[in-house]
Amino acid sequence: MPAGQKRLIRRDHPCCAGFLDETGAISRDQYFAVGLLKSTEPSRVLRRIQKLRDRKHWYKEIKFTDTTKGMLDLYKTVADECLSHGDVEFFCFVADRHVADPVARFGSTWDAYSKLAEQLVVASLHPQEIMSLMADNYSTPDSILFEEDLRLRVNKRVRGLGLVSVVRLDSKSSDGLQLVDLLTSAVAFEFRASAGLASPTSPKGQLAAHVRQAMGTTSCLGGWRNASHSVAIYSHGGVGPSAGQGVAVPGMTSG
Repeated sequence: MPAGQKRLIRRDHPCCAGFLDETGAISRDQYFAVGLLKSTEPSRVLRRIQKLRDRKHWYKEIKFTDTTKGMLDLYKTVADECLSHGDVEFFCFVADRHVADPVARFGSTWDAYSKLAEQLVVASLHPQEIMSLMADNYSTPDSILFEEDLRLRVNKRVRGLGLVSVVRLDSKSSDGLQLVDLLTSAVAFEFRASAGLASPTSPKGQLAAHVRQAMGTTSCLGGWRNASHSVAIYSHGGVGPSAGQGVAVPGMTSG
């Protein structure tokens, strides 16, 4: 490129929005998961959820932990509205701290969370794609600049501009964050149930099974993926996913 000439991004350059959330207490729970919901036109899937709210006259926060027998059908419909939309991809990273503890690997709870988030974003980006990321509020010390550090590390990994901005929001303000909470928590629930920590026949267990079915699988234990969705298991060492790969690989490691 000649000196002084600016590199311009085309009007039709591939762009997307991501919504990031976690479930479980990374400092004490056996299972901890981080999930990323991604869409190139998020307004379309969010409009689906708004129309569902309007039909049901229901405007409370969508939250997996609030799943009861009375809420089960509504939450199943929410999952269907989200996952049946063709422009939605979901990526999830699950850590079993009894097998491989990311806190022990990276030194602190916020560093572990940040590293898992980095891996998810990098693995989810298609070649040349750039993302704006909305993340659920996650308490960190003032010295931890999660948003800035995540953007710098992702862009270093992809060797270019992959992550434009990171904004942390209260999940009550964003249906996108509420959707990724529902999906991530549903995935993690199967792991907890398999360890005897939860009941697979409870309303939460039934919702988790429904979410797996809507994604296209009967189980995420051991890792799973298809063309649109992926669940990977955290393990120490090894080689992480290639930048721009476009799908998180089961067995994805800390890299």
